[in-house]
Formats: sequence, structure tokens, C-alpha cells
Amino acid sequence: QFYFGIIWTNVMFPRNEPPAQTFCIDATNAVRRAYGYAGDAFRAQEDANSEHLVAVLAEFCVRRGSRVDVDVVFDGADRFVGNALPSNLRVRFARETCADELILDRVRALRHGGHKVTVVTGDADLGACAREEGGRWLSISSGAGVESWVKALGRGKKG
Repeated sequence: QFYFGIIWTNVMFPRNEPPAQTFCIDATNAVRRAYGYAGDAFRAQEDANSEHLVAVLAEFCVRRGSRVDVDVVFDGADRFVGNALPSNLRVRFARETCADELILDRVRALRHGGHKVTVVTGDADLGACAREEGGRWLSISSGAGVESWVKALGRGKKG
């Protein structure tokens, strides 16, 4: 039985498996880059697109499992309540501060612990700061669809 326990442990928790990759998503920036906004109903449309972003990221997290952690940070107060999320996906709202500050705090904490982290944003200043802190940066171009850059996360593309 003891021997079985050792084999089971090595199969379930391989020693050579790299630590999970963490992605910090500048969500308000990502949504606005993907869709752009104008008109009277922009807030309702932005909320719908934000929910779509979270749904696409939830699918990504389910497919990738424990190999990834995804932190999604929106500027402003809580605006929508999503469905149940996978345990490796967290959605936060910056409220009184800006999302950039929360994202950079997360990058610092993860890098201090020796973990890999990639910031996903179209904001060049935030991307540069993430690199200065030892993280990676995946730049989102204007008009880039959410699905296209989420696929890039799985391929390990970075800026």
C-alpha cells in the first residue's frame, strides 16, 4: 500500500511539472480595444461585452485546468454578476483605485514568489511597467477580437 501511495503521488503531482502560468487581464481596456464604444447605450453594451469576455476566459480556464490562473480586473464598481466561475478564474472590480494598480500589485507578488505572470492589455504604459516588474506583456491591438487573443494565451504568445 505504501508503494502504491508513492506511485499515486508521483502520477497525480509530477515533480517536474512547471508552476501554473498566471494571466492578469486589464479587462476594461481589453473590452474597449475589442469592441470600441459610442452612443447612448454604450454602458449596457460594454457590460454585455464584459460578460462575454469572462465567458470566453472561463472556457479557456476549463480547457487549460490547473496549468493556468487568470485574474480579470475591471475598472470601476461591480457591474454584473456572472455565472459560476472555474476555480482558476477570478474577476475583480477596482472600485476606488484603477485596475492598473491592482494588476501591478499582483505582478509584484507573483514575481516575488518566483511565478510566471503575463499582463494582457493594450495599454503600453501598463505593459512596460509589467515588464519592469519581471512579468511578460501580451499587447492587444484595437479591433482584436476577444477570442483571437485568448487563443494567443494558450499558445504562449507575448509582447
